[in-house]
Amino acid sequence: MALALCAAVLAGCSATDDGGHGEARPERTGTTAAGVSPEPAPASASAARTGAATPAPRFRADPARLPTTRAAALDLVRAVAAGPDNYGPGYEKRSPYESDPADRPVLGVDCVWRQAKQPDDILAGLTRYSRLPASGGRGEVRLSATVTVHRTTAQADSEIAETLEEALRCPDQQLRESERISGLNSIGSGYGANGNTSADDSLMEMGSYLAPALGDGPTPYFWNQVRLGPVTLAVAVQGGRGVGQSDLLTTQARAVAEMETAVRTRLGGQG
Repeated sequence: MALALCAAVLAGCSATDDGGHGEARPERTGTTAAGVSPEPAPASASAARTGAATPAPRFRADPARLPTTRAAALDLVRAVAAGPDNYGPGYEKRSPYESDPADRPVLGVDCVWRQAKQPDDILAGLTRYSRLPASGGRGEVRLSATVTVHRTTAQADSEIAETLEEALRCPDQQLRESERISGLNSIGSGYGANGNTSADDSLMEMGSYLAPALGDGPTPYFWNQVRLGPVTLAVAVQGGRGVGQSDLLTTQARAVAEMETAVRTRLGGQG
């Protein structure tokens, strides 16, 4: 699935080809519940946005394995979130390596990202930061992997929908004082669309990342997020100069697929 979506991205990507961003993204919420709800998955956010019919998703979690407490959900995200070993040889931890599980980033009306308290209707969320140091004439590659356990599938679906809308509302976003992304475009793929044959929903954002630490001018930015029931998984990549987009997307797709497999294994999903 992920590799097929990558091909679609390469066909229409507007990022520069010489080298992206990788910070944790906002986790949106709906109504509060006592634990993760195993209710049937809604029509995917991507399908709802395009009006396309969506096949029944293949993933089915075992209700007995779904976390119902923050402690259990935190155990899940720590077991699933990708780290250096998921990306390939030479990757290492960035500092800090993990986000604070008590916080979440929120995109303001001014298109600036800020930290906020993790809401009660998210059981757990965690981001891990990795990098491939610059070498051999190629610039540094940075990646981040984010896993979020929502209390309900509907809330997880809402997160995907809002992420799609954020790229429309804020095609240019300020990450930190000296880091920003611009020219964002997004592609949403419900199950059965654009080669997505594994996740309930999938989306890809692409644009340009600008940070003085990585040199003058923009480098490519890619954000790939998928949903399996009440769990969302994402990997962001900001590419080093001289690193091909196909290499960046392949690394990203591999990590997303490995996290999907880990969720299926731990939650008893079928397919």
